[in-house]
Amino acid sequence: MIHIITTTLALVVALSLPVSAISAEKHGGDIWFKDTKKFAPAIFSHDKHSQAGNQCTDCHDSLFQKESGSSDLNKALSMRSMTRGKFCGACHDGKKAFSVKRSCKKCHVKP
Repeated sequence: MIHIITTTLALVVALSLPVSAISAEKHGGDIWFKDTKKFAPAIFSHDKHSQAGNQCTDCHDSLFQKESGSSDLNKALSMRSMTRGKFCGACHDGKKAFSVKRSCKKCHVKP
């Protein structure tokens, strides 16, 4: 009897969560890259990428590690590295997705 009550209560709580809370946890939300020198900050949206059909494993852990705020990533992630096919540039090459070389305002936006 206690098991049935506990299961029912857990189901009611899960169904009452807002969809945005569930999707933010599932997809990781937005990441802002603010150290972009003379350009506006760059945004990465997990939601836009998942809605386009990408899976988490398309990038994690081959192109990016799941830990956020890694100082190693901040040092390595640059426009130069992306134009050479690393990080975002692995897909954003002008063939699979828009090129990082010519589409600055798609990522560099004012918050």
